[in-house]
Amino acid sequence: MKSFHGRLISHEGGEAFEVAIQIDEDWVRAFSGHKRMGAWHRDAIACERITAFRFRLEMDGISYTFTPSDPTGFSDTIGAVVDLRPTTRFGLGPRVRAAKTEMAAARAGRADID
Repeated sequence: MKSFHGRLISHEGGEAFEVAIQIDEDWVRAFSGHKRMGAWHRDAIACERITAFRFRLEMDGISYTFTPSDPTGFSDTIGAVVDLRPTTRFGLGPRVRAAKTEMAAARAGRADID
C-alpha cells in the first residue's frame, strides 16, 4: 500500500483540504486527518492528469482536483490517464512518438550487432 498526501478540492465548490490517499492493489481510500472520507474500488475511480502537478479524480460521480506532494509516484501508482495529443497542455505526443521511433531504431541496430 502506498500513501500520498496533498490537497483535494471538489469541483462543486468549497475549500481545499489536506488529505492522505492510500492506494493498494484493489482499493483507494481517502482520509482527512484521522477521519476516513471513503473507500472506492480502483475500477470505480477515473483519474486524469490535468497538469504536471494536478489530477482530476472522479469518485462517486463527483469530480475533484488532487494536488499530491509526489505527482509522479501518484500517477504511476493510480495509473492516471494522460492525454498526449499535441494540442493538450502536456504537448508530449510528438516527443513520445519520436522517442519510441528512436528506441525501435536502436533495438533494430542492436539486433544486427548481436
